Amino acid sequence: MSLPTRLYPLDFTREEKRIRGALVLVFDDQAFSVNELAGEILGPIEAGYFATLRFGPRQRSYLLGRYAAKLGLSKVVRERDLRDIEVTRGVFEQPVVQGQEGFSVTISHTGSLAGALAYPTGHPIGIDIEVIEPARYQTILTQLSEPEKRLIETSITDRYQIATALWAAKEALSKVLTTGLMSPIQIYNLTEFQRLDSGTWEGLFQNFAQYKAKVWIGSSYAFAMVFPKRSVLGLDDDLSEVL
Repeated sequence: MSLPTRLYPLDFTREEKRIRGALVLVFDDQAFSVNELAGEILGPIEAGYFATLRFGPRQRSYLLGRYAAKLGLSKVVRERDLRDIEVTRGVFEQPVVQGQEGFSVTISHTGSLAGALAYPTGHPIGIDIEVIEPARYQTILTQLSEPEKRLIETSITDRYQIATALWAAKEALSKVLTTGLMSPIQIYNLTEFQRLDSGTWEGLFQNFAQYKAKVWIGSSYAFAMVFPKRSVLGLDDDLSEVL
């Protein structure tokens, strides 16, 4: 079974080193069979957990996320059978790659889109995908700092998009730190957030100066990637075009 996917090989340059990763986006076409996909991609531990999920939306999001994660990992570890790449859950619900020493994966899913980025464990990365929904705007504002709110106020037409992008950057940082948003939200505040081009932004963090965020804003989603500040991302594609 195949689902609509986009694969993006990644190169991070740090000093004189090249660090390779793989980003995968998977789109839910609503036509796939949950049980068929589970049988094709899940290993024994994952299948055991999947059997405990009782609700259709949770089953679908879990499978889409694992499918994206396994496709990405298969590109960096050269394993073709996705069932042999197991991604279990850590104590903070973070994804843990089993049997593939030296590699990790970060996963996000929302709405009909799931994404995963496979990377060498020694070069931490976190991603987050958020739906751009005007109905969430006021809720997001309550979680932003005053400087972040002022940044949004300077935009006349993109307020919903920028607010969602800031939130996605915070979520992605929390995944790098393996905390989720279980700590006070203020520790994830951004000090800078600048537009690089029409659909891409870059930001720095107040309390975690060693990391930076790159965010792509599309018509439906904001996609954030947080990685070490001194690393340079090599990606020719404009992700905002597919979001």
